[in-house]
Amino acid sequence: MGLLGLIGLFAVIWYNYREIVETFFAYAFDRKTLINLLRHQGKHNAVLFMAVIAIGSAIPGMPIAAVAVLSGVCFGRWTGFGINVVGTVLGNLFAIYILGRFPHKIRPSRFRPLADRLKNMQHPRIGLSIGYAVPMLPTLLVNYAALELHMSLRNKASCIFLGSLPVSFLYAFGGDELLFGNTKAVLTTITLILLLFGLYEIIRRDQRIKQNINN
Repeated sequence: MGLLGLIGLFAVIWYNYREIVETFFAYAFDRKTLINLLRHQGKHNAVLFMAVIAIGSAIPGMPIAAVAVLSGVCFGRWTGFGINVVGTVLGNLFAIYILGRFPHKIRPSRFRPLADRLKNMQHPRIGLSIGYAVPMLPTLLVNYAALELHMSLRNKASCIFLGSLPVSFLYAFGGDELLFGNTKAVLTTITLILLLFGLYEIIRRDQRIKQNINN
């Protein structure tokens, strides 16, 4: 159902932006005109992008980085940032709700230790926030960890919100700068996204501290 919903939403987005894309490749008008056309397509398109990010966040393994970057391209860094954050929070909350309605035993895999590290941290809320912030961690396992910690809806939402802030801004910022042709800013954004992978080491160190305390 989620995949069908995404296909439908992408079809609507393509219908709304098709004329701009086709005109751009046919006549190669200047960047200023392109930006003006993209940024004046109607606020209803922001809801479509938000829905795509929300549904994509709820589907395991669905890459939504491209859509998050496009939100920066089509709406600018700050509006795109807001779209990315709201979509990510709603999508992950919905995913956690769905997981709670069905049996949620994780099948053994090489990714299982990642979920265990999140649950076994000395500060699990920080671990969850980092889990949502680090692109390399499968969101499905982070959602499982959030479910198994039995936190309140408010705490889950706050962890998702905090975790979504850095990548949401970087994706929107990168998309906005890409549209303006600022390659240096784009490269800086990519570097910062890669640095987020280093946050995974914080989870490992925090787990070691807790294990040492317990021993």
